[in-house]
Amino acid sequence: MIDKRAKLIETAIRLFHERGFWDTPTALIAREAGVANGTLFNYFPSKAALVEAVYLSLKQSWATHLQAAAPPSGKAHDRLAGYWSGAIDWARTHPDRYALLGQLKLSDEIGDGARAHGIDMFGATLELIGEAMTGGVIRPVDPALLKALAEAQIGAAIDFLLAHPDAPADDIARTSFGIFWRGIALTPSGD
Repeated sequence: MIDKRAKLIETAIRLFHERGFWDTPTALIAREAGVANGTLFNYFPSKAALVEAVYLSLKQSWATHLQAAAPPSGKAHDRLAGYWSGAIDWARTHPDRYALLGQLKLSDEIGDGARAHGIDMFGATLELIGEAMTGGVIRPVDPALLKALAEAQIGAAIDFLLAHPDAPADDIARTSFGIFWRGIALTPSGD
């Protein structure tokens, strides 16, 4: 059975997506989750805390999915391609959650601590990128710039696939990663 905190987060995700997080009162979230409004505040001291919990839940779900999609060892190219495909697959599988995460990323409701924690969830990916830079496999680029470039290109592939659901997702993921890889690689194969 799902615990109350998780039920509140899941209910908030659904309602935030349907109504927007500004237009979703905590009383509605509590009612839809089947708990008293006061119970919501036992788990989240404020609506802002609930919004951050939703953000972190979505980030964790995405991070877990993309990390499971990548080989645990091997060439940087192959592992990063796995992360890339996993990120695209999660967004295609959960378009509502992907859209909400995009809104929350732009929100002032997400504090610096939650943002940093969200980035930490992708530690394995960031560690691999650091190793690939140090090993001379990819260009030594400011990690924040590389992250921004990757997110933009993954987002473009996701948006394309959401707009064209019949497009071959694996081909789009492979092509979009190939374009990204050619821009950062010092070695074509990822050795």
